[in-house]
Amino acid sequence: MLWNKYDWPALVATFALIVLVRESCVWLMGLFAHPELGNLLGLLLLLIILIIWRKIKPLPMRMLDANTHIMKESAFAFLPVSAGSVIMLMHLGDELPWFLFILLFSTLVPLWLYAQMAKRWMSLDK
Repeated sequence: MLWNKYDWPALVATFALIVLVRESCVWLMGLFAHPELGNLLGLLLLLIILIIWRKIKPLPMRMLDANTHIMKESAFAFLPVSAGSVIMLMHLGDELPWFLFILLFSTLVPLWLYAQMAKRWMSLDK
């Protein structure tokens, strides 16, 4: 049965944590007249919270499993964005090579840095 497959309390708690941090940051940035920066601040704040938590004690496996389920199931949310991106790319014309260079550079460098950090953190856990 599909309903028994998931750890619903962990999923709800993870969603609540994400929404609470994000909405708090959007509200806070709204006070500074820049609510569009709330998502970025929320992402950074959540990352900082999880890093500090990880330094104090390990993250609960239930939370990690819930995060894995959320990431797997949310992949389909990006399909409309992908379709819009393809339409936009067709209209770039001569600017397409520069756009693709910037896109690849701004994606690959952070991913490479993240992989290096993850490799270092994983080797410290042993």
